[in-house]
Amino acid sequence: MRTIAVVGGGIAGWEAARGARRSDPGARVVLLNEEPHPLYSACVLADYISGEIERSRVFLRALEDYKKEGIDYRPHTAVVDWSPDERLLILQGGELHYDALVLATGSIPWIPPLPGAQRPGVQTLKTLADADGLRGVPVGRIVVVGGGPIGIEAAVALRRSGWEVHLVELLPRLLPRLFDEPLSILLKERLEACGIEVVLGERVLEVFGAEAVEGIRTEKRVLKADRVLFVIGMRPEVSLARRGGLELGPSGGILVDDRMMTTRKDVWACGDCVESRDLLTGRRGLFMLWNNARLQGRVAGTNAGGGSRRFPGSLNITTIQIFGEAAASVGQTAAELEREGGTLLYKPIYGGGMGLVLKAGKLVGVQVVGPTERVGGALSLLLRRGDLSNLIQRSSISGRVVPGLWPLRGMEKTLRDLLLRG
Repeated sequence: MRTIAVVGGGIAGWEAARGARRSDPGARVVLLNEEPHPLYSACVLADYISGEIERSRVFLRALEDYKKEGIDYRPHTAVVDWSPDERLLILQGGELHYDALVLATGSIPWIPPLPGAQRPGVQTLKTLADADGLRGVPVGRIVVVGGGPIGIEAAVALRRSGWEVHLVELLPRLLPRLFDEPLSILLKERLEACGIEVVLGERVLEVFGAEAVEGIRTEKRVLKADRVLFVIGMRPEVSLARRGGLELGPSGGILVDDRMMTTRKDVWACGDCVESRDLLTGRRGLFMLWNNARLQGRVAGTNAGGGSRRFPGSLNITTIQIFGEAAASVGQTAAELEREGGTLLYKPIYGGGMGLVLKAGKLVGVQVVGPTERVGGALSLLLRRGDLSNLIQRSSISGRVVPGLWPLRGMEKTLRDLLLRG
């Protein structure tokens, strides 16, 4: 009996284990997870923090589901070393020989080496344990450092929970890699209207306090706080890959081909730990999004089981919920394409705004900010208009919108098809 080992219990690891089981029904599939929980959604941790959902609804699978799938699931099991030549994983308290291996080790949050950054009261938001830590303390004042998607959703969730929230971003505007300036300004206005103080263009210099956190100091001000949440980026977790001598790409992720195979035979990798190809531009990089990890895991597991599947490429689709409103971004920004003649067609709609990004007359990006039910409808309208050239020539967006026709989560395939169609 072949043994297929999967390291990592997130969505990429789960899909890899299921893919391996389906591809080789006679194999022994072992899924190793450092965390003690079954699969849960990191995408809803903000909803859990705000109290919108109960803790039980964070989980996507129960322990019984692994048994039903024929997967030998081992939670709370860390891989401490790896001998690729012997096809051997060294575990805490044991070892595991394998015939095929899938690495789905994910990513780790980064806390900058600032004075005081290790004080009690400083944390990140990556795991369920991190979210539990924010749910389990009295509300007070908190500084969220990082104006990316996770930082914004965390700030919103904490504000809904009653925290006094300051959001500090080093760059001069929010989400510049996802939204062009008109949409980014709308996001800032939404956050401030809901009581979140947004501080842009300032670097955090230190976290101060006698013992626990008492606040942070930037280049221009002091902000008092009971807790500090750093959400300034994730790094691929490649420590095991390094020990196994796998080649890494320029971005720091594990180098894989379109079958998710690494540079070592019988070893595949998927999810946040890998470098992949952008579906639209062809550029390689890190694309740490749920749907990319899900699809990569399915491909890696299928191929580890002896099948033959290929990953078409990663697509950067981001949605953010903000107090009954939403922001969605897919594809490239005009700012990113400034030297290549990128153009933004922007129009205020529904109290928010929509932007279409064009390059050489081809649609390469869509950005929307507005009421949640209208964002899905606006994208629905765009997707249902067969002749995009007419839309581009008029530089306007009009027509009847069917609210809620396309839910924000779940329209990845349709948007992918739209952008590829151009």
